[in-house]
Formats: sequence, C-alpha cells, structure tokens
Amino acid sequence: MPKITEENRKIKKEAFLESLKSGVSITDACEAAKVSRAAIWVWRQKSIRFDNKVNAVIDSRTQSMEDALYASGIKGNVSAQIFWLKNRDRKRWKDRFEHEVSGVVTHKLLDVDVSEYPKQK
Repeated sequence: MPKITEENRKIKKEAFLESLKSGVSITDACEAAKVSRAAIWVWRQKSIRFDNKVNAVIDSRTQSMEDALYASGIKGNVSAQIFWLKNRDRKRWKDRFEHEVSGVVTHKLLDVDVSEYPKQK
C-alpha cells in the first residue's frame, strides 16, 4: 500500500473532523474522509493535538445533547426532567432510599403455634 503524504494526511484529518462535526458516527466520518478507523486511531495516538480536536468535537456533541435534554425538560417533558434530575444529583433523586438502622431492637414477637392453623391447598 502506498504511503500517504503529509499533505494528504492533513486533508483526510480535516475531512474526518468536518464530517464528525456534522453529527455522524466515527465510522461514517471515516468513510466520508476515505480513511480507516485504524488509521484514525493511530493518528490519535501519535498526535495529542489531533486527539484533542476529536475529543472537542465529541464533547461539543455531548453538550448539545445535554442542552436539548434540558430544554425538553423545561418545556414540560417529564421523562427528560426525571432523567436530568436522577443523573445530576443521584443522592437526592433516586427511586430507592437506603436507611441504616443501628442500635438494639427490643421488639418482641408473639409466640404462635402454626400447627393449629389448617394447611392451605
């Protein structure tokens, strides 16, 4: 396989980033830039700058999704409100609360002979 020139690599990196910014998956961005996922992985490992650019695009998309979720909750979407609250403050917004009880239990149970009751069929 012929070696890619530095200029072609730069063009492919930019095409990949532009495609990724449009909201497609990493695989689709690779296909659009005509580069393999393996090549992107290697480039990210070799170049902190390129890796930071990829992470910035992904973080931006995550922020956009968070903003959309928040806006949906503000408009009254109860599912979005519940999701937002449960994931923002898990200690306060969860379905099940656990309580620790310490000390001595002094409650006495009644003595009952269960043999006096008929067996259920």
